[in-house]
Amino acid sequence: MNGPSEQRPRIDTLVPVDPRRHALEVRIAHAKLRIVEDLNRASGLVRGVAARAGRGIETAAIVAGLAIAAVVVAVLARRRRLRITWR
Repeated sequence: MNGPSEQRPRIDTLVPVDPRRHALEVRIAHAKLRIVEDLNRASGLVRGVAARAGRGIETAAIVAGLAIAAVVVAVLARRRRLRITWR
């Protein structure tokens, strides 16, 4: 915070525009916008991959459940000497 002995800049004075500084500020602003766009694109890609992976896990769980059920039926059929005929 400015102390009482420090000179405070006057607000009503105009500051001359430095073209190099202005160009640098514009480049920085554009770079920030590109970074935000890239982060949004990357976030979308990650969400898509996560959704596809989730569907893959669901499919794997269903296939594993069916395989376990088939093994159980085969074991029970063998123990009880059941004849299973496919039409």
